[in-house]
Amino acid sequence: MHYLPILLQIAVIYLVAAASPGPNFFMVTQLSLTGRRTLGAASALGVCTASMLWVTLAMLGLAAVLQRLEWLYTGVRIAGALYLVYFGFKLLGSSARPSPAPSAAAQAAPLAHDAAAWLRAYRSGFVTCATNPKSCAFWTSVFAAMFPAHPPLWFYSAVFATIGSLSASWYCGVAFMFATERTQRSYRKLRRPIDALCGAALVGLGAKLVAER
Repeated sequence: MHYLPILLQIAVIYLVAAASPGPNFFMVTQLSLTGRRTLGAASALGVCTASMLWVTLAMLGLAAVLQRLEWLYTGVRIAGALYLVYFGFKLLGSSARPSPAPSAAAQAAPLAHDAAAWLRAYRSGFVTCATNPKSCAFWTSVFAAMFPAHPPLWFYSAVFATIGSLSASWYCGVAFMFATERTQRSYRKLRRPIDALCGAALVGLGAKLVAER
């Protein structure tokens, strides 16, 4: 069996799935739009770590077991939905508050490098991806269908490295793109409606996931 074409197929399908807007994308972009590039990158690395966890479970066959255990799958889905609702309400609350004065924003900027803030952003990215039903569906169905039976050991390492590099490159690229000065200027002008829109979208997505059967 020729494994390189399969590896390329996995890479392309994963990149398409990652590029489609969803909870992971919302989380990374929102933290980047706050003007804290390091926090956006931290959340991107959290998403990447969770992706590594998912690909490991999928290659070991454990992701398929999760799909068969309906109660556990439902628990993961509801936990992810509630987290989206929680973060969405935080954004809605932010949209109701006026932007801070420039001096206050300047004083707050060093907090971007605070270890606790970095860890919170990393945790947000990790939890969002780990409990994302879209991720769960991808790894238990699409990825499982593409992954060959009994591949050589090097193929496992190649898939792990490929998914890791693609995930880190895409989400960190998104984080840095939304943290550019030009994007920040536009965001500052429209911060409140953007936060309200993103918050409402996350709350609506979370509520939809909770209601699904």
